Amino acid sequence: MGHQITKKSTPRRGSLQYYPIKKSKRAFNNITNFGNLAPKELSGFAGYKVGMLQVSYIDSDKNSPTFKNDILTNATLLECPPMVVSALKFYNNGKTIGETWAQGLNKNITRTVKYKENNSSSDDLKAKSDDLRLLVSTQPWLIGLKKKPELFELGVGGSIDDKYSVAKDLLGKELDVSSVIKDGYFVDVSAVTKGKGFTGSVKRFGVKIFPQHASKSRRKAGNLGAESMAKVQFTVPQHGRLGFNSRVEYNKFVLKIVKTPDDVNIKKGYTRYGNVSGTVLVLKGSVPGSTGRLIILRKAIRQIKKLEPVKVNFIR
Repeated sequence: MGHQITKKSTPRRGSLQYYPIKKSKRAFNNITNFGNLAPKELSGFAGYKVGMLQVSYIDSDKNSPTFKNDILTNATLLECPPMVVSALKFYNNGKTIGETWAQGLNKNITRTVKYKENNSSSDDLKAKSDDLRLLVSTQPWLIGLKKKPELFELGVGGSIDDKYSVAKDLLGKELDVSSVIKDGYFVDVSAVTKGKGFTGSVKRFGVKIFPQHASKSRRKAGNLGAESMAKVQFTVPQHGRLGFNSRVEYNKFVLKIVKTPDDVNIKKGYTRYGNVSGTVLVLKGSVPGSTGRLIILRKAIRQIKKLEPVKVNFIR
């Protein structure tokens, strides 16, 4: 967006893929598309963003020109404390018809939601439903991050009977990341990007900065549109809020799940986070969001290739 006034053929800058730029309602997402899961398979997990680290690994992709070679890359660390299956959520024709909550849950969950324990209704709700999801709660107090947990839904694969048998066994129990995601998996990452606050059109849309003596204003679009429209269209790049948007990135490679925190901890600690104390999931590349933000992981629904677990060395 932002045309040059000296050249009529200049193409529009910026993408309209996510337009209008909408602010996320909260600091984490709730995934509803779980793809094609195997019977009794869970859809994913979640973790808190720690920071980034350099790693080296042996490439296991047979079609890659660097097959069996040592590769140096950046990786993102997510600390993944166990999650608790707090409730079963029943659906019929895409609408919620009821919930069944576990007994003896941690009192910190009431900081997020108020609920009543009602296990007796699960069989009745199952008879009326055609879909079932797990309502899981994070436990950030286990890693000393905070006390207020996040609640979101996980999908289960198979028929309604398969889902119900798995869900009933897991209700009130803890889930570990290694029981859902393995080394060498591909996952989709759903997160809310960093909030940048109020910004101008140059940073927000990449508008060209005019020469020093070309205009009264240098850091804005050359014009706001046609005079005959008598209005400013939404496609005109203007100042406003930037960041804090819901985004999904596909096919992130799981390099390793680290059970020993000392393997990834650094002497000075990670910026604005410190060192980790629990299980850490290492993803190749970057991940949206700020430090300490909850990142939702889903098993890849557009996986284009299969890889095997790789041997990873951490460079600290």
